[in-house]
Amino acid sequence: MQLWKKNFLVIYGVFLVVVCAGLLLLDAYISLNEMKQWVDQARNNERSIYYLAAGLKDEEISRMNMNLNDAGRRYEEAGILIRVCVNGYTAADYIQEGQTTDTGAEGSQIGIRRVRGERCLVIREIGREGEDEITVEYVHQLKSLFQIQMRRMWIFCGAGLVFAGIMGLFLYYTMRRINRPVNQIAHELRTPLTGIRGYAEYLMMGKLTEEERFFAARQIVDSAKHLENITEKLLIMGNVREGAIQIERIDVRKMLLELEEKYPNVEVDCRLEFMNGDRTLLLCLLDNLTVNASRAGSLVRITADEKGIRIWNNGEPMDEELLRDFNKGQELPASRMGTHGYGIQVCREIAKVHGFKLRFRSSEEEGTEVFCQISNEK
Repeated sequence: MQLWKKNFLVIYGVFLVVVCAGLLLLDAYISLNEMKQWVDQARNNERSIYYLAAGLKDEEISRMNMNLNDAGRRYEEAGILIRVCVNGYTAADYIQEGQTTDTGAEGSQIGIRRVRGERCLVIREIGREGEDEITVEYVHQLKSLFQIQMRRMWIFCGAGLVFAGIMGLFLYYTMRRINRPVNQIAHELRTPLTGIRGYAEYLMMGKLTEEERFFAARQIVDSAKHLENITEKLLIMGNVREGAIQIERIDVRKMLLELEEKYPNVEVDCRLEFMNGDRTLLLCLLDNLTVNASRAGSLVRITADEKGIRIWNNGEPMDEELLRDFNKGQELPASRMGTHGYGIQVCREIAKVHGFKLRFRSSEEEGTEVFCQISNEK
């Protein structure tokens, strides 16, 4: 696995843990506040029942029972069960028989217990009004609260996964885009580095004339300059460092003649005098495509006109699936590209920054052609 992919997995793993932990903490904080609000509301309701019982304790038992049971039925409809006792007499009891909230201690008690098989918020208060003792037991079912909290937790989990997925894709493609120029530079630097090494070894042979030494040194300097230009441009294209391509008026015929002199099996038919673009990048693009064509076939023809530049070779046709992937702009491993696609991603990006399009055609009868479209005309 490549180093940048390992770094991505580590960074994404840490990011995922932070996002999940943050969402869980947020959910816990919201749930705690909700529980506090429920407790406060339940406490207010329980106090209301207590005051109601205190106000009715001097009434007739039948009247007190009627009023307290009427209040008990309304609370039951809202999922609240009550039990009210006055001086040991049970005036209203909506808690299931056999279930009790008695904690064995006097005063106000608040807790969560199971009543009728459901977890409930239970408040029990014993108070005295004069010589009378009033006991109020208040049971509020928490099922609806827990459902809301569970639903929110799943929403948070889903939102966290979606957010983490989106950020993961963004991080992956960003890191891949940043690291892509490394592979591109390794490919592009091979040619000038080979030239520098070759002429350096030539100088080390000795017994050279002054003219031969000057020629070799000149080639080394030119290769080094070419090396510097390619490195700078590829770094700019890969957004690894800031910069901008230098658009200029290019003599197309002169640029294509350089390729014709460099590759003996290349024929040039130039009907386009000038075009706008970055000369170093465009020469890099055409050189890559020409190298591919030279490796694929014994004859290469470069044609330039107002529509674009075509590079044709008479080699074996490309595989249909590979050709389709090339035209879709997919990135492919070097093992699949063969002689046709060496450095093709570099060419695609150079064309993209200039607003050009690369199209590939290949067949047994017509050979293989790469068309760099520089105008909107078909």
